[in-house]
Amino acid sequence: MTIPNYESLTEQELRDYVRRNPQDEDAFQHYLNIIRSRPSVLCATDEEFEAELQKRINSSPQQT
Repeated sequence: MTIPNYESLTEQELRDYVRRNPQDEDAFQHYLNIIRSRPSVLCATDEEFEAELQKRINSSPQQT
């Protein structure tokens, strides 16, 4: 098995790699670091929560 250079992969490529190789803990931890580095969103109202949820649903990649 060839271990890719995680730094050279795009986020989408790394996510796909982690899905295909769930045993690769280093890749998973690197992907988690990317996810955790994103700014968090604070929703103070139900309307803000609904808007954020809808935005994320519309922007998530399609599952096959």
